[in-house]
Amino acid sequence: MADARTIKSLRIKIRDLEERLRAVEKEQRNIREDILSGTPEERMQRRLLEKPPKNIKEIKEKLDKEIKIEI
Repeated sequence: MADARTIKSLRIKIRDLEERLRAVEKEQRNIREDILSGTPEERMQRRLLEKPPKNIKEIKEKLDKEIKIEI
């Protein structure tokens, strides 16, 4: 019984680690594409705004401070 629980626990941990690894690999590909596009900052900012994180207000304020448009 203890062995079965241990195996089940390890399978769950492995699955979680595989999901994290896929997410990291996807983010790395996106960053590479952003850098190779020639306008990495704009694409990264757009991607950050597409994902609704918990602190989206802080991110928007940070981007507003970084982007200053003078006419």
